[in-house]
Amino acid sequence: MDESWRANARQILDELQAKVSARDLSALLEFFEDPAVLIGIAGDGRTHDGRREYLTAITTQPANVRWDWNETVMFYECDSALGFAAFGEFVLADEGLEVRAPMRGTFFAVRASDGWRLRQFHGSIPQVPS
Repeated sequence: MDESWRANARQILDELQAKVSARDLSALLEFFEDPAVLIGIAGDGRTHDGRREYLTAITTQPANVRWDWNETVMFYECDSALGFAAFGEFVLADEGLEVRAPMRGTFFAVRASDGWRLRQFHGSIPQVPS
């Protein structure tokens, strides 16, 4: 099996992280196709306005947002698209304080003329049943 999907998945994750770390709202909005679905741990972006609201909250909050992904699993691949899950930790860091939580995400990206675009992102923090 061709493992080039792993390099593409890493490229997508790294590009998303770079845009979040730079707090670049415009670049984040362009990274998502329209229409696209963004479901995160703090809400969702089922529409362009919803994605803008969600990504504005991410880029303007005081803490730095980071994901430490340590495993990826591919579920779909063709020349023009890649679907994969990623597992790791969600990290919020602010003034020397760091909060970590287990994180999982699913991504569906399509190839555009200038790189990858997200059509779907769903991230969640697993909860232990009580």
